[in-house]
Amino acid sequence: MQMKSLVLLLTLPLAALVFSTSTLWQQADETEAIRQAVQYYIDGHATGDPEIMAKAFHPTARLQYMRNDEVTVRSLESYLGGMRGEPAADEAERERRVVMVDYTGTAAVAKIELDYPGLFITDYMQLLKLDGEWKIVNKIYHVQRK
Repeated sequence: MQMKSLVLLLTLPLAALVFSTSTLWQQADETEAIRQAVQYYIDGHATGDPEIMAKAFHPTARLQYMRNDEVTVRSLESYLGGMRGEPAADEAERERRVVMVDYTGTAAVAKIELDYPGLFITDYMQLLKLDGEWKIVNKIYHVQRK
């Protein structure tokens, strides 16, 4: 075997490993950035602070849900306006968790569960990477009463 062929055979797997590792790091960075946007949403719920919550959303975001078997759409401004600026009285009994994050390029989805004493809410967020930042652009959710 010629020396050039041997060197090529030895360096190709190494190059593939470096490329693969680099891609995994980039994916981890993007997933973490998406989770950060979602964390603002979770922290906004925990604190009742609309300024924290607003960091999660693009200003034109919409919130959609079913009420009396009809689609209801709420603006971000209306949603934030309903926040009291302080944690809920039963905050210590509330749990929130990010169940799933998935993305391709500049589009992402996240599933969040809000487990409250009287309710279990499942949020599905659609996010876009805009100007280098991930923002929630649409939120749909389902409320199940306990």
